[in-house]
This record gives sequence, structure tokens and C-alpha cells, in this order.
Amino acid sequence: MFAWLISLSLLAPTGEIFGDIRAGETYLAEVPVVLTCGAEKVEAATDKAGSFRLKTAGSGKCTLTVTYKKQSPSVDVVVFERPTRYRFIVEESEGKLVLKRV
Repeated sequence: MFAWLISLSLLAPTGEIFGDIRAGETYLAEVPVVLTCGAEKVEAATDKAGSFRLKTAGSGKCTLTVTYKKQSPSVDVVVFERPTRYRFIVEESEGKLVLKRV
């Protein structure tokens, strides 16, 4: 029975995104990031170089949220079964932060 559960978990679809986040020319070190795919939320933080890697149980349209300067801008992403690289930039627009894909 245990072997069956392991093989079932290996067949479960998983998705992964990775990349970096910056504001202007500065990479954002150690900022919280959240990937929301349906009801699932995966939380992490960027490393000292502004890079991140997030894995989720599913794939499809998801939302990535970054918390920076007491704001939490978001952007839609697509998570595939194969790891996908994204590059993001945080910009200010009309006093609010906006997260964009580069």
C-alpha cells in the first residue's frame, strides 16, 4: 500500500516557476513572494540576489504577489509542468507599486 501511495504522488502534476525580481536596476533581496494557484498558496522569499523558486501541486493560471515597501503588487503567471523562468520588475505608478513581467 505504501509503495502505491508513493507511485501515486509521483504521478501528481507539479508546476514550478523561478526567476528574479527587481526595482529599477536593484534586485530585491529577501522580499516575500506568494504564488497562488486556486486554493493553494506557496510562500517563499527571494534570496540575496533577488532570485526565487516556487513549486506548486498544479499548473495553469496563477498569481504571483510580492510584498515590498508595505505594498503587495500582483501579476498573473502561467505555471507549466516544466519549470518556467520569469523576470519581474516593480515600478511605481500614481503612488502605487505595480509588478510587471519583463
